[in-house]
Amino acid sequence: MSYKHQHALAIMRAQPFHVGHQKLVSQMLSECEKVTILLGSIQEHGTQKNPFNYTTRKKMIQNIFRDTVDYPRLKVMGVYDINNPLEWGEYVLDFMHESLPDWGVPDIYYAGSNYDAHWFKNSFDKFEIVDRIDETAPFVSGNMIRDMLAFGDRRWQNFIHPNNHHLIEEQLKPKNKIG
Repeated sequence: MSYKHQHALAIMRAQPFHVGHQKLVSQMLSECEKVTILLGSIQEHGTQKNPFNYTTRKKMIQNIFRDTVDYPRLKVMGVYDINNPLEWGEYVLDFMHESLPDWGVPDIYYAGSNYDAHWFKNSFDKFEIVDRIDETAPFVSGNMIRDMLAFGDRRWQNFIHPNNHHLIEEQLKPKNKIG
């Protein structure tokens, strides 16, 4: 099969991994020979902004793509934040080079918005912005879903692949405290 690009990169927090993220990854897999998804902020979890840990977020992606023929071309890894916007692009590409030396440097960056892409304006020549708001998908954001979860609004299920509902439900269970 012939692809438009050799190796694509996208970075997302995926708190949680929703249909907008799924659309982005699906497009990447249809257009690129190799796809790397970096889950950011892996040092944070258990907060309102970052409720899910890295392992759970990675499982959310695997639960959707694991049984597809494209899965062997998909790598999902976590990356720590460095809180230095000026060095972020170089930091990420260095991390990729060390973590996936056989895959080579990505030749395109995919993002869900221009804002998400701006972090790499000096690191990539090619960008693909996947519009999350069009006739094929409802508007969705992680903030929106986290608010629904906080208020007990079950409509969150409309924005999360059914293979991941159990992971969300598990997160919602009250934690038993000992002592």
